[in-house]
Amino acid sequence: MTKTLKSILVLATAAVIVGQAVTAKRSAIEPKNRRLPLLSNSEATRVLARACGNCHSDRTDWPWYSHVAPVSWWIAQHVREGREKLDLSEWERYSSAQKHDKLESICGLISTGRMPPWQYAAIHPEAHLTAEDKQAVCSWVKEETTAAR
Repeated sequence: MTKTLKSILVLATAAVIVGQAVTAKRSAIEPKNRRLPLLSNSEATRVLARACGNCHSDRTDWPWYSHVAPVSWWIAQHVREGREKLDLSEWERYSSAQKHDKLESICGLISTGRMPPWQYAAIHPEAHLTAEDKQAVCSWVKEETTAAR
């Protein structure tokens, strides 16, 4: 091996080691509690817990690869962003207007296939939504929106 190639390998190895030492800041996204106040015993809320809860609640199950940099940084950022947009664990703290907006978004995003993201669903089969799942959630959204008026 040439001296340049050895230097590149040493630097790359050092970068990986340092990257593992610098963990993703997950303290702000670690579980506060393990229940979802939004969830009743309906089919729609079971679908939301199964397919959405990993990123949109504090019930995140961190897979082994979520502890390996740089993937850990990417995953932690996605979970943080997901919870900023919708946190099912904080549902009861949302105002009526916030709930209304989020309910409309939930149905629209899953109906058009924008949620869950295909990259996530590809490695998390439990997140796959059938037509029946989507219908159940959208019916629930309609009931919740009507009840909130």
